Amino acid sequence: MLRYFFQGLFGIVFFILIFSSHATATEIIFSDFSDTSILTLNGAASTPSTSNGDVLRLTPASASQAGSAFSTQTIRAATFSTYFQFRITDPGGSIFDGNSINGADGLVFVVQNVASDIGSAGGAIGYGGINPSVGVEFDTWHNSAYSDPSSNHVGINTNGSLTSLTTVNVGNDAVRAEGFDNGNIWNSWIDYDGSNLEVRLNTFASRPSDALLSYALDIPEILGVDDAYVGFTSGTGADWGNHDILAWEYRDQYDPVIDPDPVPEPSTWILLGTGLAGLAFYRRKKS
Repeated sequence: MLRYFFQGLFGIVFFILIFSSHATATEIIFSDFSDTSILTLNGAASTPSTSNGDVLRLTPASASQAGSAFSTQTIRAATFSTYFQFRITDPGGSIFDGNSINGADGLVFVVQNVASDIGSAGGAIGYGGINPSVGVEFDTWHNSAYSDPSSNHVGINTNGSLTSLTTVNVGNDAVRAEGFDNGNIWNSWIDYDGSNLEVRLNTFASRPSDALLSYALDIPEILGVDDAYVGFTSGTGADWGNHDILAWEYRDQYDPVIDPDPVPEPSTWILLGTGLAGLAFYRRKKS
């Protein structure tokens, strides 16, 4: 990616050339969610102003909510790399089903070709029943019905099933300070090279060298197509939390986001490249 800068009458304009090995290249970058015009928000999803700026709140901290946000148009997903920051706050509810702390249910990064206006509620984390699809769940509730290993785990799922193909615990599920809903900012990188889906996680915006999870998948075969709606789902049931996406970058080719691109604040960037060296973008300043 080459950048050329010049000062114009109306401020700084950034020219961004996107080179790729396929006919079209698409890159989506949200430094915040003050403008969601290329997304379809569903259910409880909203974009409130918080201490972290304008966030994509998939579900608020209340019971029995479901929310999702997907690209309004399909985007190439035969290979991809994505990075996002999320934060879960104000967990509450009762304690049951093998859990030792309250708060639920988490969020899912989803690649699917059903529709942009889809999602389901509760322990299904907004992902249940989306078929065909591939999802990476960041789960904050131990559901015995899904054979969850703990109330803080990451899993790779397909076709709207909440029983993960592979999963790993994160932190101590009995200690709030170590869980996803501890109020801290979490950073995740998900990369698919056409054969393996890898998930990385860090409390710092520095991509770990080793993957937390890796699983062999043929995503185009699962979806039946190369293009998909990409985005996030979340749900709450008898327990809840604010499930916020703070920033998001998606590249429609395998090109890991080594260091998240710094963007001048306040702004939202959405980059759509077409052709081998395409250029299209807009920047919207917050009022």
